[in-house]
Amino acid sequence: MSRPFFTIAIPSKNRPERVGDAVRSVVEQTFPDLELIVCDNSDEAHAAKAAAVVAAFEDPRVRYIRTSGQLSMPDNWERAIADASGDYVGILTDRSVFRRDALEVVRRDIEATGAQLVTWLNDLYGRGPAGTDYRRRACTLERYGHESRTLLDYFLHGDPRYSTKVVPKLMTSVCHRSILEAIRASPVGRCCPPVAPDFTSGFLMLAHSDRVLTIDEALYVSCGKGTGWDFRHAGELAARFRRDLGIEPHELVDRMPSEARFSHALVLNDLMRIAEAIPERLAEVEVDMPQYYLGCLDDFVKAARNGARSDEDRAALLDALEREPVEVRKLVEGSELYRRAGRAQIAAARMLDKVAAVVTPHPPGFATVFDAMAWDEASPRKPSATSFVSLHHGLAELLTEPRAARRPGLRGLLGRARGSLGSGRGRRASEPLVRGALRTGEQDQCDRERDRQQPHGDQDRRRVR
Repeated sequence: MSRPFFTIAIPSKNRPERVGDAVRSVVEQTFPDLELIVCDNSDEAHAAKAAAVVAAFEDPRVRYIRTSGQLSMPDNWERAIADASGDYVGILTDRSVFRRDALEVVRRDIEATGAQLVTWLNDLYGRGPAGTDYRRRACTLERYGHESRTLLDYFLHGDPRYSTKVVPKLMTSVCHRSILEAIRASPVGRCCPPVAPDFTSGFLMLAHSDRVLTIDEALYVSCGKGTGWDFRHAGELAARFRRDLGIEPHELVDRMPSEARFSHALVLNDLMRIAEAIPERLAEVEVDMPQYYLGCLDDFVKAARNGARSDEDRAALLDALEREPVEVRKLVEGSELYRRAGRAQIAAARMLDKVAAVVTPHPPGFATVFDAMAWDEASPRKPSATSFVSLHHGLAELLTEPRAARRPGLRGLLGRARGSLGSGRGRRASEPLVRGALRTGEQDQCDRERDRQQPHGDQDRRRVR
């Protein structure tokens, strides 16, 4: 029997109502060559209903796995993909739904490029008070090819408002099975280790691949609020997550310069832990201190806008900042983010303030996510002019003056701040980190030389299909 082209795994926990939508979005895909694995880690009170929801689809491509109900989130993700038989493997969370042609689009781009690791973006549904709002992301609808190390460098040294978004997580990607097999054979021994399995899977895929194809389109919709949101609000879901892992709060950031437990710090801590396990694949991976502080301050400001201030974590962060070299303090304290984080009241931000942010010029609400997606399909979005996927946004974007990146001495200051900590890589703050898609090494070298001569040139997007 031949392998299915895709395996999509849905690790689920106590969401029998949501998981049915996720399953439906997979079995109704316009590209049918797939298997679906639902790994149900629900508590006993929810397990029977979840099993019945999945069984009602009566689709031979669907497999239901019932765990003990006691697995941590990373362990449930790992179990969900353990028996995957597809050539390409991905995860869909139990509160997400695919656009109905998502896998057809991905398959077409794989055939056109030969990519072994493909990632994409998402829209949002049900985040507002009524739970019926639909928010479409601004996308260029282009394809971007990047070297895996380039994306890793951007995560470490790029604009922290976007750096986490470019990491190809298993929940926003499909990965060829050969890459996953190489990860399992590594000293890490698994594809989704703690703490945050979405990001740890992403870091490991980057470490074991050469290139990534990014589809700058929203191919799935994330519904409601998940563990990440709950962490920012210190909710019960986050507390349960830590209990299931058996981890103390300070261990979430035990490789960071402060005990501030912002999302940026947690994810960066995961990368440092993985780098220690596979140093031969993640050489020279070090914390970029200005980026660390700015990323944590950005987390604080975003959480405060949504009524979830974490003044204790902010105090721990700023105490650690006081112990940093003067170059680091000067850069961070001169940023607009630093001033925003110090204000007693932080007003709600306009979503259009960021490049390629989520925009919401739509009807007031939809009864279901499928109603929202039907409206989306009937109302094609216009391509945006730019995207964070281009990686053109460096730390200089976060400084006080809009044109600060062109002031003499700014890049020198940033370079000294990084260089004093051994994490600078000789790259100017706002210099583009990559150009083009799926090209030869000679062509990439030519582009890098051009970028050095014209650091403020227009972005270079190339279609690859």
